[in-house]
Amino acid sequence: MTAIDYDKENPINFGSLCPRGHYNFELLNHPQRLVEPQIGQRKVSWSEALTLLGHRLKEFEPDSVGIVLSSISSNEDAYLATKLAKILGIKNVCAVGDPADLEAYQGYKWGAAGAELAKIEDIGNSEALLIIGDILTRSPVLSKRLNQVKYGKRGNKIMVIDPNKSHTSWFATTHLMNQPGTEALLLAAMIKVISEEKKKGKIDINLEKASKTIGIPTEVILKAAKDFNSASSGTIIFAPNTTYERNDLISYFIKVLAGLSPNKKFITFYSFGNTLGLNIILDGMLEDHISYPEMLRRIEKGQLKALLMLGEDLSASYPELERRIKNLKFIAISNYFETGLVDEAVLVLPLASHLEGSLSYTLADGSVVKLGPVAPKVGARSNLEIIAALLNMEVELEKISQETKEALDKGTPQEKVNIKEKLAEAKEIVAKEQVPLLNITHFGNNSLVRNFYWFKVNNRIG
Repeated sequence: MTAIDYDKENPINFGSLCPRGHYNFELLNHPQRLVEPQIGQRKVSWSEALTLLGHRLKEFEPDSVGIVLSSISSNEDAYLATKLAKILGIKNVCAVGDPADLEAYQGYKWGAAGAELAKIEDIGNSEALLIIGDILTRSPVLSKRLNQVKYGKRGNKIMVIDPNKSHTSWFATTHLMNQPGTEALLLAAMIKVISEEKKKGKIDINLEKASKTIGIPTEVILKAAKDFNSASSGTIIFAPNTTYERNDLISYFIKVLAGLSPNKKFITFYSFGNTLGLNIILDGMLEDHISYPEMLRRIEKGQLKALLMLGEDLSASYPELERRIKNLKFIAISNYFETGLVDEAVLVLPLASHLEGSLSYTLADGSVVKLGPVAPKVGARSNLEIIAALLNMEVELEKISQETKEALDKGTPQEKVNIKEKLAEAKEIVAKEQVPLLNITHFGNNSLVRNFYWFKVNNRIG
C-alpha cells in the first residue's frame, strides 16, 4: 500500500479524513510494527504464546483477573471478549474510554420519551442545529454538513454552545457564549422554555437567576429555545469534554430536548473510537461488568493479579499506575508496537490493524459499518482471532458478525430517571473559571500516535 485514495462520493465523510484516519495508512507500513509474539525479550511462536495465555488466565481466581478492551476494538472483539469472560467467570471487564465520554454515555442510558438518535445524514438535512462543544476540532469532516445547513436555506440556524470562540462557533448563526461549565444549566433553561411553551407543565427553574449563572441574557436564551423549537427539523450535536460540568446531564438533556420538540433528533460524538458499540455490547451481555474507572481503581489498590489488555497499554496511558501494573503476576497485551513492559511475566502479542481484517464498528449515529481488509496481515493477528483461539473456536466471521449484530440490536438498557430531580441537579451548577480551547488527543495520552510522522511534525517532536 503506497497511498490513500479519497472517495469524494462517500456519504459519511465526502472523501475527507481526520488525523486519526491518516495514521492508519502509516501504521500498515510502520517499520516498528510488531510481527512476532514476545515473552519478555524472547520471541516465540503464536502457538506457544496462545497456549501460555490460555493456561495463565486459568491459574488465577476470576475475581483477580481483568480484561481491558481498547476503545478502537471492534464490536466483534467485544462480543467474543464477553463470551470469554463468562466462561472464565471474570467480571472485571471494561472498555477504555475518555472520562467525559463515559460520563456522557451514562446520561445516554437514561430514558427520555420520544428521543430519537440522529443519523449522520440528518445533520445536513436539518433546518436548525444546536451544537454543544467544538465538534469540528474533534470531527473536522463534519464541516461540509454544517455548511449544508448554513447555506442551504434562508432562515436556517446553527446555534453553538461554547464558552470559547472556536472552529465550530465560527459557523454559528448564534453563538451562545456561556460561562464555562454551565452547558447543562443552559440546556435545562431551554427545556423549561420549550416545555412551558408547549404547555407540558411548569419547570422549577428561575430563568433570570439561571441567566446570571450562565452569563447569557434571558432574552437570548428565550429566543434560542424558541428558534430551535419552531424549526421544522433539527439535530442536537454533543461533543463531550472533561471541562464540562456534568456530561451525563448534558447527554440526558439533549435527549429530553429532542423528545420535546417536533422532528428533532440528537447525536453524540465520543472522542474515543468505538465507545458506543463496545459499551452497548458489554452492558447487554455482562450486566455486572465493572466500569473503566473502577478497573483503574482495582489496579491501583492491587486487587488484580493478572491482566489481559486487548489493544491498550494502560501503563503508557497512566504512568502513575505503571508500577502497580508491573507488579502483576501476569500481563498479556496485544499491541502494534513494543511496550515498556519487558519482563518474563509479560506476553506481548502483535496486533493487526483494522485495515488488515473484516470487522464492524458502531458510528455515533448507532449505524454499524463493516470494513474489509485493504492489506494482508504480516505476522500480526486481530483481537478477534486471539480471543477465538482462547475459546478453541474457528473464526466464522459471518456467524460471529450476525451474533454481534443481534447483541447490538438489543440496544442499551434504558434506565428510568426522574427528570425533575435531574433538572434540580442542574440548578446546583456553578460556573467555572475560563477553560482552554479543546485540545484533541488521539486514543488516551497520544501513546499510540506519537509513533507517527504526522504527529511528530504537528507537535515538533524529534
